[in-house]
Amino acid sequence: MKKLLLLSLLASLPAAAQWRHFGDETRATGFFGVGVAAPVNPTARTLDTGWGFNGGIGVTRNYLGIMADFMFSDFGLNERLLRQVGAEHGSEKFWAITIDPVFHVNQRGPVDFYVTGGGGLYGRISTLRAPGGFGGPFSGADQVVASYTTYKPGVDGGAGFSFNIGYTNRVKMFVEARYHHMFTEGQGASFVPVTVGVRF
Repeated sequence: MKKLLLLSLLASLPAAAQWRHFGDETRATGFFGVGVAAPVNPTARTLDTGWGFNGGIGVTRNYLGIMADFMFSDFGLNERLLRQVGAEHGSEKFWAITIDPVFHVNQRGPVDFYVTGGGGLYGRISTLRAPGGFGGPFSGADQVVASYTTYKPGVDGGAGFSFNIGYTNRVKMFVEARYHHMFTEGQGASFVPVTVGVRF
């Protein structure tokens, strides 16, 4: 009987050590990352794969947190659209400021899975460029021939994994995929950034 109790106590120690990671402390948190961004139809019909970065600050307690996030993604216009509008180059840049609740499975442990989603203000900057038509040393440089800026509400949602860097659980590497949708005219604009970065 004593051996059984001793074995039970020893078996419970790893669980107790893990449980210490789930304190009641409310603390400041943040993240920053960069990665690729893939447009989703119908946006994918006119845009190439792009790049982007995002970051945020907030607070977390136990399993729940809330973040104020900033996102930026830059896409090139594809060749078919450029031929239709008669431009040499073009781009669409999206940015967003959103408020996003976050649910963590094991934030204080060595590996964490989390889900997040929310909404906020989105902006889109569309730019078309063509070769310059004036003389001089810069005659071959592209000129902006059209530029449009739109502000609309939007929503986002996604999930990610984070894991400890070294021996500390305060700084983690993360990999995240998040869906963004901006409520523009028609079917709206949608894309998915895949981000790698650091959470702290």
